[in-house]
Amino acid sequence: MPDNRAVTARLLARPSIRLGRWPAFLVIAPLAAAVVRQGGRDGGDPSTIALPVATTLLGTWLCLAFEDAAAHMTSPSPVTLTLRRIVRVTIAVTAATLAWLAYTWIGPLDGPTVHMAAMYAAVTLVALACAAISAQVISSERSGVVAAFGLVGAIVALPFALALALDRPIAIDPSRVPLGDPGSYWASIAAVAVLALVLAHRDPALPGPIAWLRSRPRRPRHTSPAGETP
Repeated sequence: MPDNRAVTARLLARPSIRLGRWPAFLVIAPLAAAVVRQGGRDGGDPSTIALPVATTLLGTWLCLAFEDAAAHMTSPSPVTLTLRRIVRVTIAVTAATLAWLAYTWIGPLDGPTVHMAAMYAAVTLVALACAAISAQVISSERSGVVAAFGLVGAIVALPFALALALDRPIAIDPSRVPLGDPGSYWASIAAVAVLALVLAHRDPALPGPIAWLRSRPRRPRHTSPAGETP
């Protein structure tokens, strides 16, 4: 028999596509493409500034992934919130990834590099983490704007602050990071984003890690009879 979750996911695909923030995507995607094209004019290298800006613009659209005007109606649904969001994320990230891959072939670019892909993956995860957290804190109808501010803070403001504090050149080039090497830097940001995303979807009915550790049964300590040494 087919997996019930797979069947439910297929049934959720069509309404999730209809509820996607596609008008915003139709504005942001061409704008990001124009930014990359402009960065490649007059012999410029769009991978250093233009493509990171375009990547961040796509990330701001992903920040809208968890906005839901009908959240108060769908919250008691037997379909779990996690499954509904997995379907939404799959659709949104697929569209954003296809657009981003197209950007990496604009002008003088010859496809994605490892550092470009690492930045895109980190931006995507940070955007989804900010979207999940903001949807918990404020109304799901307006959480995307707050999530976008969080994304810009993590991807743009934080590197600038680190570069100033460490007296390093300020840049948004994915291969010139303010701390460590590009691989470890983007991997660290992605790891923190994944942790935040998991915690944002944790079932509140389950005990937290500290409560779980305290609830674990302890083995009794063996004591020696009086007058004997262990």
